[in-house]
Amino acid sequence: MDYKVTIKRKKVKSISISIISSEEVLLTLPTFISEDVGMELLESKRAWITKQLSLMPKILKLQEGEELNYLGKSYKIKLHKHPVMIDDEYIYIPHTDKQKALDEFLKQKAKVVFGKLVEKWAQKLCKKIKRVSIKKMRTRWGSCNIEKAYINLNLYLIHKPIEIIEYVVLHEIAHLTHPNHSKEFHLYVETYMADWKEREKLLKYSP
Repeated sequence: MDYKVTIKRKKVKSISISIISSEEVLLTLPTFISEDVGMELLESKRAWITKQLSLMPKILKLQEGEELNYLGKSYKIKLHKHPVMIDDEYIYIPHTDKQKALDEFLKQKAKVVFGKLVEKWAQKLCKKIKRVSIKKMRTRWGSCNIEKAYINLNLYLIHKPIEIIEYVVLHEIAHLTHPNHSKEFHLYVETYMADWKEREKLLKYSP
């Protein structure tokens, strides 16, 4: 297998498979089922697992010369002694606490980029958003708390082109009008974004 399998046992009734990252799968087994049975199930789900892994953000080792996407553009990583910086070709990351420094940099950028888009689409849809949260999420790009009018956005969206981020923002704010994914919901989104289907495809398959 070209991914890591972590096995956990719990007092559950059935086997479950969870995608942890682009390189790791969690296999949860009931106490009465053997590991061999669990591995056989993984093998039978290989095609599905491979597809799900491809949709997860790629884990970067943050090494010199490695490429990182920011707002849809690829930048080469350079390590240096100063805080994270970015120019037309490179993203500069400090030698120490690389991941922490990069996450803080990307989150600050995301607050600005996502915030402007939320403000734009909230005004267009005549909605009041009470809070926007940005965090790393494993299984979804965004979510909406309809009762509280809170919008949650995945930090990893900052790697995507701006038109894809904009689609996710519109999608989540639209749920304040249509809570589910009904035909009415998609027609509502299409009223404001005619090419939403193309953007959704790019969301799934772009780096």
